[in-house]
Amino acid sequence: MGLFFMVNGGLLVYMGNDAKNMITDELVTQNITLGADAVEFGGTPGDAIRDARTADIESKIITLHAEGKHGVWSAQDRKTEEGLAGRASITSSLPLRNSLNMAVMGYGIANLAMGVGAMIILMGAGTMAFLAPVLYLAIAKEEEPKAATLALAY
Repeated sequence: MGLFFMVNGGLLVYMGNDAKNMITDELVTQNITLGADAVEFGGTPGDAIRDARTADIESKIITLHAEGKHGVWSAQDRKTEEGLAGRASITSSLPLRNSLNMAVMGYGIANLAMGVGAMIILMGAGTMAFLAPVLYLAIAKEEEPKAATLALAY
């Protein structure tokens, strides 16, 4: 049972790490760099987006620009040209923001899977460490009476 836990925990760690690598590879492929406003969010302008922190910073920068210029979606008037332009600008920023936010969530889920996998590995090791001596003692106690009765029979 302990070995079963350890193997499945190792599988979760492997799969979580693989997911993080896949997300990182995709972010690197897109070759997105942090803008000048990155300083406001703790980033360095020009850094490549290749992890959850930098993806979150760039998403906040895009939000700052879209909402800073036009406000939020619900505040835009549907009947004026300015309101329609604001809605169009906010709408055009959504795909990249959502993609970056999904990358951040993907990293979080991958980290969660790796953490759960590590805990399951520890559960398996604990199960083996606890049950091995118990099984050894149980088997040793069962064999003692058999050896004594065989000695008496001769």
